[in-house]
Parts: sequence; C-alpha cells; structure tokens
Amino acid sequence: MQTGSVVRNSVNLTGLKRFALENLPTGPLRDDILSQPDEITPAEYLANCRVWQRLARLS
Repeated sequence: MQTGSVVRNSVNLTGLKRFALENLPTGPLRDDILSQPDEITPAEYLANCRVWQRLARLS
C-alpha cells in the first residue's frame, strides 16, 4: 500500500518550452514544442515525443 502518492493526469511542458525557447534554433522542432499547451496528457506527451524525435533528426 502506498501512502502519500500523487497520481498526475497531465505532463507539464513549461520547462521543455523554456528550454526550446532559450536553446533550440528557429525551426520546426522549436515551433512545435512552443505551440503545445503548458499541460498535456501522458498519451499526448508520448505521441509528441515520437514527432519531436523525428524533427530533431531532420535538424
């Protein structure tokens, strides 16, 4: 039995968006990350990770 556990139903992207804004060059990967809402579901996050990985390979 777990006590004090918190189940998160969303993934916060504010840190990733700040990283993209400050460190990534202008392009599709940066634009896509910055266009995301600040919080998304875990399933959306995993789907986006696949897209971001492909975009990173193109850069």
